[in-house]
Amino acid sequence: MKYSEYPYERIDLDKFKNKIELMINDFSNAESAEKQIKIIQEYQEIQKEYHSFGSIAHLNYARNTKDKKAIEENKFYNEVGPEVAAIDNKFTKAINSSKFKKNLLEKFGDHYFELISMELKSFDSKLVKLMKEENELRNNYRSLLAGAEIEYKGETLNLTGLSPYMQDTDRKTRKEAYTLMNDFFKKNEQELDSIFDKLVKLRNEKAKILKFDNFIPLGYLNMNRSDYGSAEVSEYRKQIVKHIVPLVNKINQKRKDILGYNEMFVYDTLYFKEGNPKPKGGVDFQVQQAKTMYSELSEETKDFFNMMIDEELMDLDNRAGKSGGGFCTSFPSLERPYIFANFNGTDHDVTVLTHEAGHAFQCYQSRKQPINRYLWPTYEACEIHSMSMEFLTWDWMHLFFKEDTEKFLFKHIAGSLAFLPYGALVDHFQHWVYENPNATAKERKSQWLELEKIYQPGKNYDDLDFLKNGGFWQKQAHIYEMPFYYIDYTLAQVCAFQFWIRMQEDKESAWQDYLNLCKAGGSMSFLDLVKLANIKSPFDPKVFEEVANKINNWLNNNKL
Repeated sequence: MKYSEYPYERIDLDKFKNKIELMINDFSNAESAEKQIKIIQEYQEIQKEYHSFGSIAHLNYARNTKDKKAIEENKFYNEVGPEVAAIDNKFTKAINSSKFKKNLLEKFGDHYFELISMELKSFDSKLVKLMKEENELRNNYRSLLAGAEIEYKGETLNLTGLSPYMQDTDRKTRKEAYTLMNDFFKKNEQELDSIFDKLVKLRNEKAKILKFDNFIPLGYLNMNRSDYGSAEVSEYRKQIVKHIVPLVNKINQKRKDILGYNEMFVYDTLYFKEGNPKPKGGVDFQVQQAKTMYSELSEETKDFFNMMIDEELMDLDNRAGKSGGGFCTSFPSLERPYIFANFNGTDHDVTVLTHEAGHAFQCYQSRKQPINRYLWPTYEACEIHSMSMEFLTWDWMHLFFKEDTEKFLFKHIAGSLAFLPYGALVDHFQHWVYENPNATAKERKSQWLELEKIYQPGKNYDDLDFLKNGGFWQKQAHIYEMPFYYIDYTLAQVCAFQFWIRMQEDKESAWQDYLNLCKAGGSMSFLDLVKLANIKSPFDPKVFEEVANKINNWLNNNKL
């Protein structure tokens, strides 16, 4: 069945609530563990259907943010989502209070009840109204950016459409593209500030209702972090400053030498004078190369990617009205993932395809997990699959880049390394924001600039006034939409670097561990999944030294 043929309907909220209320009652009155297990399993199927319909609604909106029907359906699921969460929470409370809890533990595992415990600490029916408001604000931000219409070189472009010009070989063109982006955000600065301020204060209010001092502990609970907290993350960021920032500075100096610049500005995105490597064809070409790549990587990836093509489970073109960025979603009742991206003719096309394919592959491999909470792991574990897939496919990059393959590999690993300080910067900034929820827009921007000095020393915005005054973070959707998510990418990146190292040493064993990790889905916590994959915790300071040394050696041995 192709995506266009998938069944879709709005749920009847009243009927849904009544049905679940009856199930909760039956569950609470059940006289055996077997009966309760059966009801839990039945509820899993109802949840799968609801989440599948919601995913279709959100995806269709992302595919065309100007389509009236898509707007309506997306709005509907945004509005009912908090109410469904409330009824789900009632069921969760019943499960947690079960007189057969020991039997349920044996059936579903300790981690299931760890997730339940975090949910019960992070949700109250009093939050429903605020959750609806939060969804609306997120949507306002998303729509604002998706609606960008920027005139340049005779074209009307969205923000993604500017990206190729931002990597143009001509420095003047790159600056013009960055200036246009700068001016778009400057024009919308007041609205961006207003949306974010409302989000921060709303999230702080949610935390206060749940008796937290501020949003940070609630944010961690929302991310289902069961085996580390903000203290561990703070130490982790320090390791990035110690081991990674100096190496990134070294790479940037090398880029200056290659480009022949005395000073590099934010728009100096090139790694090579002749330009950054580009895939040698558009969407169709890249999909065909990926098909070859995944057919050779393993039987599992072959079957998976052929299915993605045959069932039309990818939307990769960039077009007007389409939401920016890339993501993977899923339709659990149909046991299918979906890849969404915006190809723009840069090397990012290939990294986003392999990245999202990593998510989709994991989702497909873990589709038979017995509990919906286990279909996906927590976010930092999710990103191991995606970021590792970027490296696990290195041997096939020649299919996309031909004679420019070595340039791509250099840019990929250098860019992945440079991402770590940026990700830590975003995380540190968010901690400050939620520790100071009443800060002004000006104070937030000033703090961003202060933190840049630590994590990205030497970053120079030239005369781009919006960016120069501390507004760069406002283009980072995660800060608005998913607070505290961004550090997850860096944690996973450290894990992915370890898979990169292992692929050079023993490809077969590295791939098998990766496959086992994907199949496990979310049945374990982050650090337990890391152990399962036979890699070290990113919180281990020794990891940074090892990774930094390996990458430094690779860079020294691969002179371009």
